[in-house]
Amino acid sequence: MGNSIGGELALMERSRTTAETRQEERAKDFEKFRDHCLFFLFSLLLSKKYSADHYTPFPSDLAFLSEQVAAACGFQGFRAEAGILNYYRLDSTLGIHVDRSELDHSKPLLSFSFGQSAIFLLGGLKRDEAPTPMFMHSGDIMVMSGFSRLLNHAVPRVLPSPKGESLPCCLETLLPADLPRDSVVEPCSVEDWQVCASYLKTARVNMTVRQVLAVGQDFPLEPTEENKRDVTTGFCHLDDETSQVKRARLNTDC
Repeated sequence: MGNSIGGELALMERSRTTAETRQEERAKDFEKFRDHCLFFLFSLLLSKKYSADHYTPFPSDLAFLSEQVAAACGFQGFRAEAGILNYYRLDSTLGIHVDRSELDHSKPLLSFSFGQSAIFLLGGLKRDEAPTPMFMHSGDIMVMSGFSRLLNHAVPRVLPSPKGESLPCCLETLLPADLPRDSVVEPCSVEDWQVCASYLKTARVNMTVRQVLAVGQDFPLEPTEENKRDVTTGFCHLDDETSQVKRARLNTDC
């Protein structure tokens, strides 16, 4: 009887240990899968590339607003060509990065914030430089231009309202009944505003607008699949007088 009970207990212990081991293995597999997905998504973000083949017309009202803001800051002729919408929940963050995908960095990057406040870190040209923290409140507009255009920056935290779930004061103000004919602001339905207001009570929306190309500039030609194969499978013969590499080395006037 005792041996039977002992054997059953041992079997149960082995089964429990096996189940725990499998659970740990599944957890490790999930972590690997998660890390792979995060790395894949991060790689997609790093490889952000503008193309003439993937283009839709920029919203005219947002373009007009952006151009007016840029002109007020001394950037006449700014053209709104690309925009990115970032949606932040209260636990969302944005890692340190530099916006350098645009082909023309002489034009500013405009940033519009709505909803809950956030902490914005403006760093230096190197990632390890100490950043300057600042608040970004609803209705704030940040213009990154000149030296700051290519600085590292991040959003480490979104700050919930101290009053609980509430709208910022600037969003509680009702629009006037009679808006100017050329006004960028347009009234929306009560139902639409209720949806937006409910979301912004616990979230932040940030919108960045950029000019991608300089005046008269075109997108660079992308290599065809045939050219890509030639580059990856080609060989360089340094003993060949016609070699581009050797000709470059022999040319001492450069």
